[in-house]
Amino acid sequence: MEDNRNTPKKKRNRWNIVLAVAAVVLAIASIGLYIAPQMLFKVYDDEDEFRSHVDLRYRQMNVLPDARSRVVSTDYSDSAATAIRYDPLQDENMAVFRDQRIRDIQNSYKKRIAESEAAREKKHGEDMFYRPLQHVLLIDTAVYDSGTGALTLAIYTEEYREKDEAMEKVDSTIDTWLVAKDDLRALKTIQVMAPDYREKASVFTKEYLRTTVAEDKFNEGAAAYLDDDEGNYDKFVISESNVTFFFDQDTVLKKDQGVVAVSMLRSYMGPTVRSGIIERFIDPNKPMVALTYDDGPGGDAEKRIQRCLKKYNVVATFFYLGNRVKSDAETAKSCVAIGCEIGNHSWDHAELTSLSKEDIRKEINKTNKVITKVTGVRPTVFRPPYGSTSDKVRKQANMPEILWTVDTLDWKSRDAKKVFKKVKKTKKLDGKIILMHSLYDETAEATEKIVPWLLENGYQVVTVSELIKYKTGESPKAGETYE
Repeated sequence: MEDNRNTPKKKRNRWNIVLAVAAVVLAIASIGLYIAPQMLFKVYDDEDEFRSHVDLRYRQMNVLPDARSRVVSTDYSDSAATAIRYDPLQDENMAVFRDQRIRDIQNSYKKRIAESEAAREKKHGEDMFYRPLQHVLLIDTAVYDSGTGALTLAIYTEEYREKDEAMEKVDSTIDTWLVAKDDLRALKTIQVMAPDYREKASVFTKEYLRTTVAEDKFNEGAAAYLDDDEGNYDKFVISESNVTFFFDQDTVLKKDQGVVAVSMLRSYMGPTVRSGIIERFIDPNKPMVALTYDDGPGGDAEKRIQRCLKKYNVVATFFYLGNRVKSDAETAKSCVAIGCEIGNHSWDHAELTSLSKEDIRKEINKTNKVITKVTGVRPTVFRPPYGSTSDKVRKQANMPEILWTVDTLDWKSRDAKKVFKKVKKTKKLDGKIILMHSLYDETAEATEKIVPWLLENGYQVVTVSELIKYKTGESPKAGETYE
């Protein structure tokens, strides 16, 4: 019989081996952070001495993992010098994207130092021995290819200030950007990581830090940053072999320990690192709203709406009139291309309750046919013009019938502010279907306000069919009415 008393010990030993291998091979970058001194080089007298100090510090700096051969560029100044270490990139677009981020950081830094020194000169400028203090900003940057269609850019900075004839480190920061390799569009973490990735990362990180960092180096509230709560583990880079998570200065460890980096094998993270980018992810536990637009294809106004949806990586449902589809085929096709849902809104906006069964069928079938021919996609849902419906209409349509819960009256007001206000003042938007029309520039303008506002307030913007599926537990059914 197996002695179960040994099992925990075996598990611990196995875990320690995993940690040892991962830590030694992959997490060495973070070890240097814990022992980095605060006084790292002396005040410089000229540009050559500045370059020498910079080269020395860069040799000691190892926050970013998997560093390749780097190029160092310096911008010498008596008071606010900067230096950048970077990888030469073959991807020119990515190089432009990275360089813009770097310029933003440099410009912000120089402006802040100039304002600080101007205030200091105003106060001490009459002193015989007054001179501007020396300040240095070191930037270290790297781009990582996940091998799955995503790139991550990391920019690490260290800021130094003159004190007692030496340069004292006063701040360190880390920022990361996640983008698609093909067009550099911004990606959300959920597009490259499964929802439970934080659980895996948290287990490893807690054990790794517990076994490698002295207890007195931790901040009192460190646990809040190491748990698998939303908001944690949001700064990371993914290479083909590792995943590295970063923690801001003065969060997990005390401020003098700087930024914390913890690397782990991709194989440890397993399927929580996706094999490819998913274009959209819907969390059934989070609130969601369906934006719907009637009477299109809506020409230039709808194209503007579509651009807004694409910009924010969200979708909507467009209910098309069959008699408009051929004349505006480009708009209809682009609707499908960006992942939106097309619904049937009859052929010519007739009040279907006043028609015979045969004429209702013609209105619906003729519209389905032209939409399918032009876009290659058959409409999935149906909305009766004016919301006028009956058992006869539902039976002849033989499609899920979609009404609405929020009518913006955009056709009536033709006022973007009023449309936006109507959405904002609606209480408990979760699960709501919002009605608009894709023909009006004012509606397009309102959409450009509504979409970011919904996202900022925690709503997912989905199609009607997605909303019904996640709120009812099943896909919409023909003959059923949803509102």
